[in-house]
Amino acid sequence: MAKWISESTNAMETLARVHHLISECRGQAFFDQAVEALAELLDVPCVLLGRSEMGTRRLRIVSRYRRGFIEHEGVIQVSGTPIERILADGRPYICDRAAWRRFPQDEELQLCRAEFYWGAPLRDQGDGEILGVLALHAAEPRRLTSAEGMLLEILGACVAKELEYVRRGEALRELQRKFLHAQRMESLGALTAGIAHDFNNLLTGILGFTELALAQLESADETSEDVRLHLHQVLTLSRRARDLVRHLLLLGRPEEASERSCALHAFLKDFTALLRRTIPEHIEIELDLAPQELILAANPVHVQQVLLNLVINARDAMPQGGCLRIQTEPLQPDVLQTPSCTRVQERPYARLTVSDTGTGIAPDILPRIFEPFFTTKGADKGTGLGLSVVREIVHAYGGWIEVESEPGRGTSVHVFWPIVRESEVHMSPQEPEQEPVPKGSGETLLLVEDDPTILRLGERLLEKLGYRVLTARTGREAVDLYARHRQEIRLVLLDAVMPEMSGEQTLCQLRALDPQVRILVMTGYSSRDQLKDFPWEATDGLLLKPYDLHALARAIRQCLER
Repeated sequence: MAKWISESTNAMETLARVHHLISECRGQAFFDQAVEALAELLDVPCVLLGRSEMGTRRLRIVSRYRRGFIEHEGVIQVSGTPIERILADGRPYICDRAAWRRFPQDEELQLCRAEFYWGAPLRDQGDGEILGVLALHAAEPRRLTSAEGMLLEILGACVAKELEYVRRGEALRELQRKFLHAQRMESLGALTAGIAHDFNNLLTGILGFTELALAQLESADETSEDVRLHLHQVLTLSRRARDLVRHLLLLGRPEEASERSCALHAFLKDFTALLRRTIPEHIEIELDLAPQELILAANPVHVQQVLLNLVINARDAMPQGGCLRIQTEPLQPDVLQTPSCTRVQERPYARLTVSDTGTGIAPDILPRIFEPFFTTKGADKGTGLGLSVVREIVHAYGGWIEVESEPGRGTSVHVFWPIVRESEVHMSPQEPEQEPVPKGSGETLLLVEDDPTILRLGERLLEKLGYRVLTARTGREAVDLYARHRQEIRLVLLDAVMPEMSGEQTLCQLRALDPQVRILVMTGYSSRDQLKDFPWEATDGLLLKPYDLHALARAIRQCLER
């Protein structure tokens, strides 16, 4: 038995180490140091801290000390182990000797021929729910002294409390995520009426110009120039409709969207076009942009959510009309070193200001505007979550918000966003509008598309670009065609979602035939995140629908020239 328990000097060192753990460590660092401390103080080779998974017979490893190393990942199947007994009985379990013989299904105990085992449930101090298990084992038979038992009891209670704290933090983050999603839905509802009207106008224009073009093609009296002009109108309106749909998809995109930069001025120009369909005509919109583009270190989804909340509040503050002004300005960190700017980092910021000439905010209300559920609107006009969500989003990116308001004269909300450093910029340069369409040189392509209309359209576009085209409407047909023409086919254009044999299955079978095959995947989804199980790493490119001739041509050339 270890001698440290009976020696006062070592006992003081033990108490000091436990005190350090309790007072200075939190979260994962606390868990790691706790299992390591127990392993060293009790002289055991393995200490496990696991977290219960509700409704399963598994324990997820939070921290495990094993032969000098800390592990964080993995799950343990508890069936046939002492942990199963601990969870079922809800009380500690101790085995002084022959533990590995009593639990033949426990691979860990069998591996080290563990004689001694100790384990205890970790409970929520509030409702008594079992949060996890703290356990340890050793190869030699032994009995715990009272001092060792007290040490385990103290650290076990501390670990349980920290697990409870972590779980509450996770619950809070989940609640915040739901708030963010609900706020996006609220913002989308505010836009729906104006966008639906404008979208119907776009569709009417598309149908009308198409009918005119068809009628002129059937008439010998009309010139081809008129037809060309009408078809250009169709193309322009189609692109506007496409962009409008993408704005709508942006609002409903999941929280885990991967974009981490936003070209603010380009974004604001598109955003303002949306606003003109939502803001009443008696409210004037002014856009005052800094001379140079500002690239924010933020997801465009979140930037749009912040702006929508601020603009809707400004609109509601001007029921009789007024002026809504959106202004941008770059700022260097030395300008921001004031006592109120406690979040300032050593990097440039962009100040995005949304101002209105509305009713303003009373001095006694101003300090409370960011409180969750606080609102001065009627019960049917807001949840009171808007500005609290806005602040959380901005803070998450290392920014902050300042508000100036005067009753009767209006309000200015200044949002400070960090600007992307040069080393962080990953944005692709914008393609010139009139860039020549890259043509093919007779290369053979295999087009796989289950929609016959899109298949015919794609075939004609590819032939126009100078390619030889083989077509397939199913995955099976595509695999058979590739098997017969693999020496000729330079690239496969594959629809991601197809009936019977899916795009994923087709891709895998094509790769099995030829690991070097080049595959360009096409999808009607707004991003690859919506097809999370698709093997994107096995593809050579992605083309989002709807696409035009330029986008198709560029995507093909990029794949062929890789």
